[in-house]
Amino acid sequence: MIQHYSTPLPLSAIGALALGHKIDAIKIVRQENPLSLKEAKEAVEAYERAHPDLHAATTPKPATSMSIWLSAIVIFITAACVTWIFLLLNQS
Repeated sequence: MIQHYSTPLPLSAIGALALGHKIDAIKIVRQENPLSLKEAKEAVEAYERAHPDLHAATTPKPATSMSIWLSAIVIFITAACVTWIFLLLNQS
């Protein structure tokens, strides 16, 4: 049987959940509400079930081809500058 808790989660607990820190969210709920560990865990999990898009903001975006090209260009320019400086210093 699924229990629904009417205990609202503190904003700090919701923030911890959004960052993927479930244990911290449970600790925050316990600190701010007179709940047992089991009740706090169930309240946090009920909130997660009610808000499935909560973790959507924390998933990393795949690298686009533009970002890969920009990274390659930056690496190439850096290597060229280091090589140029090395050649200048060793001319003497």
